[in-house]
Amino acid sequence: MLLLAPACSDDGMADGDGTGDTTGDGDGDGDGTGDTTGDGDGDGDGDGDGDPGGVDEAAIIAEAMGYQSWVLINAAPFQSAGHDGGMATVNVWVPADIADQYKAIDPSDPMSPEFPAGAIIVKEHLDDMNQPGGGTIMYKGPEGYSESSNDWWFGMGDVLGGELTGTGPDLMGCIGCHSPLTDSDWLFGIAADNQNP
Repeated sequence: MLLLAPACSDDGMADGDGTGDTTGDGDGDGDGTGDTTGDGDGDGDGDGDGDPGGVDEAAIIAEAMGYQSWVLINAAPFQSAGHDGGMATVNVWVPADIADQYKAIDPSDPMSPEFPAGAIIVKEHLDDMNQPGGGTIMYKGPEGYSESSNDWWFGMGDVLGGELTGTGPDLMGCIGCHSPLTDSDWLFGIAADNQNP
């Protein structure tokens, strides 16, 4: 079972997190005001996904649940400086269509063109027995999805089980680490000597 990835923290955004309605107004946004679009999800944009920016969180999570059939970028698990206070041992998985682009990012001199909308990356956290014990997801939303996150959506929690504890473009722990990486579209990359061929 994958658990919470504690380095990323939710900033308290209302709705889109699967926690449900806390006010009894039935719209799921927790503010007692009702849904502005009438779709019942509380997100205000009418797309029905519960997220204010318009990505389909349920579809992202469903896709990410199959990550272990994707390309494992790293040859050996490694310590992630930004996850779990630098103590998380991780693997990075991406779909085949972006594997070469991800592998081209040099962590010592990160440069890469923007990743396409729909690009998805899973960072799998491993426990002491090298079993999945937490996880994070990055998903590239459509252009204009979220200026503050360079159009990335973040999720953290039980990736294999599809139960995330924090989602959205505003997960501040994630943004704080990734936002300085403007030359590589917010991605760190993995050193060439630790990449699978």
